[in-house]
Amino acid sequence: MPQMKSFFLLLGTSTLAQVHARHLPPRDVDATIPKDGLVPVFFDDFCGTPGSLPDESNWLFSLGTRYPGGAPNWGNNEFQSYTKSPNNIHITKNNTLAIVPRLRDGNWTSARLETQDTSFVAEAGGRLLIEASIKLGDAPLDQQQGIWPAFWALGQKFRGNYTYWPMATEWDFMEAVSGQSTMYSTIHCAYAPGGPCNEYQGLGNNGAPFSRGVFHTVGFMADRSMTGPSKNGTWRDETLNWYLDGTKVFNVTGATIGDEAVWALLAHQGPPNNATVGGPSVGMEVDYIGVYASA
Repeated sequence: MPQMKSFFLLLGTSTLAQVHARHLPPRDVDATIPKDGLVPVFFDDFCGTPGSLPDESNWLFSLGTRYPGGAPNWGNNEFQSYTKSPNNIHITKNNTLAIVPRLRDGNWTSARLETQDTSFVAEAGGRLLIEASIKLGDAPLDQQQGIWPAFWALGQKFRGNYTYWPMATEWDFMEAVSGQSTMYSTIHCAYAPGGPCNEYQGLGNNGAPFSRGVFHTVGFMADRSMTGPSKNGTWRDETLNWYLDGTKVFNVTGATIGDEAVWALLAHQGPPNNATVGGPSVGMEVDYIGVYASA
């Protein structure tokens, strides 16, 4: 069977062209996923000095408008330049991480982080759980056009080879565009256009309701517990599962992809307008990020 692939995590808020959408009232729900049989392999609850940057032993900062040698505007026609300024990213007095897009003199800035660690993987017979508590800004819709907060993971082969997409594969845990109260979950893989992951669009759900202004638990589990030594399952039975506040909102199986080599890579291893505003009311706040794997 092909070698399993490991991943690293990314977190950020960008600005780009997007559509207008609905806005739901807040609901106070925050449910974690049971972690029986799992042990923590990464955890950050952002308990630093208020106003300081997140721990750089855990995180890398994306800077500027592109990776070295990568596509311009981060490959997504993004308008912002990423910085490591406390104006764009900092620990809050509530021990959370704030990522804040800002507009000054016609130019957008924001922040994006990647984990230093690229070794997150579900081993044969085991599971990998990735979980974060996230709150999105609740400014009115007409003030959030083009704001795109996201939490996702890329295959480790992408680091240093920044044109290797979608072949490196991508798990999108949470994306919410232009102030809408919807969380989208998607995977990207193999080749584009077309392919088993329907590139460039990817394979995803139709979105799940995600009220703003309150924290939600966003979870993802790669489950290979049915395969490996003394197990009867095959790669076709393995699953990728997305959760919101403890409820499964999306699921992909090896059989869905239908290509063993591609599955191994996946599971084993609109511009802002004049009304769009910057600041905390359109940003993203993160209480914690944790990664857990089978003991």
